[in-house]
Amino acid sequence: MSGLTRNSSDPPRYFYDLNPEQQKNWMKTTRRMEKNEQLRAEYPPFQSPSNFTVLHLHHYSSIETIEELIRMAKTTHIYTIDTESQVINKVAKGALVQIQFVHSIHESTLILIEMFYLPNQDSLLFKKIKELCSIILHDENTKITWGPFKNEFKNFYSYGLFEKGKIKNAINLQDRFSDWYNKSASITHPVRESREKQTSWSLQDAIKIAFQQFLDKNETVNKWRCGLDFKLNTWKRKLFSKNDYNANEEKEKRITMIQYAVADCTAVTKLYFMIYPSDSGIQTSYETPTPTTASTNMTLNINDLSDISEEEEPKILMPYFVKPTQTLIPKFNEQNYLTIETTEEEMNEFNVQEQQQAQEQTTITKLSKSEKQRKKNLKLKWKQKYHPNFQHKIKRPIYYRYDYQKVRAQLKDDDIYTSHQLNINRHKKEVLIGFKSETEQEQARIKMPINYFSKKQYEQRWG
Repeated sequence: MSGLTRNSSDPPRYFYDLNPEQQKNWMKTTRRMEKNEQLRAEYPPFQSPSNFTVLHLHHYSSIETIEELIRMAKTTHIYTIDTESQVINKVAKGALVQIQFVHSIHESTLILIEMFYLPNQDSLLFKKIKELCSIILHDENTKITWGPFKNEFKNFYSYGLFEKGKIKNAINLQDRFSDWYNKSASITHPVRESREKQTSWSLQDAIKIAFQQFLDKNETVNKWRCGLDFKLNTWKRKLFSKNDYNANEEKEKRITMIQYAVADCTAVTKLYFMIYPSDSGIQTSYETPTPTTASTNMTLNINDLSDISEEEEPKILMPYFVKPTQTLIPKFNEQNYLTIETTEEEMNEFNVQEQQQAQEQTTITKLSKSEKQRKKNLKLKWKQKYHPNFQHKIKRPIYYRYDYQKVRAQLKDDDIYTSHQLNINRHKKEVLIGFKSETEQEQARIKMPINYFSKKQYEQRWG
């Protein structure tokens, strides 16, 4: 949903009553919002490759939950960390800490520590949360952040949850991404290296460049001390409602903020595995407890409906255990059977009527088949534009001598499986490749560096 309510080309009246510094800040914020909406229109939304569980930590958390997280932390060695602060009386106060336990490339647990709602520092619960954080920040563990680690926690030490001091084994992925991009750009386009080299990237731009996806940054500046977890009951007070108090608006805003906080973490993790594909095979030894209750799930693959007519769909969507209604046919009784013989004249008249009806039926059938095909084409076209399974694409620069045959052959040689969606843009010198699933897209991204279709690659493979 678009959040743009400003226009840098047409400021409101109050803009001209602001002082120069305020006008500068207003314009900076507005341009950031405009960029956000432009990217929203141009790219599909960011998708995390990981299935994750989100847990909120605060004074209502149970000791059992924290102890379970401690056991999990002892077997997890890669963490992605992000924080959110809120300016209160012109002073930035730490409000939220997001920590992603990276169990594998596809599984993770994400905790949101709500700093304004921590338990008393003398309580056992606080000490357990502090112990958990200490295990996470242990020297041997890899801590991934977007930007310097010390910048993330500079507003959080006053809470007594984190200890000051030099953190070992911290990875500033913002710097690593710059190195990765500049190195890739110099290989692919050495002539443009000097003018394209960048030293600092925003996370939003990095996601756009690496995955051609839109990372929404609309919630960056926010009331992060609001209390995100519904268990805190802060949603029962008016904070985000536009007019009178509205419970739905209060809850929806918090859900949007949670989604933003989670995406900011998982986006960094996704970039980490792209830059360090050798770590994509990690697997922690921690196992979640087996659920005590079981459920039966039925999965329907929507792609399988693309070639099915409108009349057939209800039958396919019907649960398999629902039997069609039986039609009872009376048992044949020879005594009640009546034979009626027709004359030759009646038969001739009947045959003429049959021929006319057959011709009419043929015309109707042809029209019906044509209409069905049109509907199927429209359905397929809609799916290609909007369905998630048609949005898995990778864009790469391409050397001009590549053609479709060589691109497909190279992909086949490297066991890269596509959805046969392939488009070479000669004007922009780039190729767009589609994949059937996000998993195949991620596997291909690991095998396809930015210089995958470069001149050097062409000469090595095709001479």
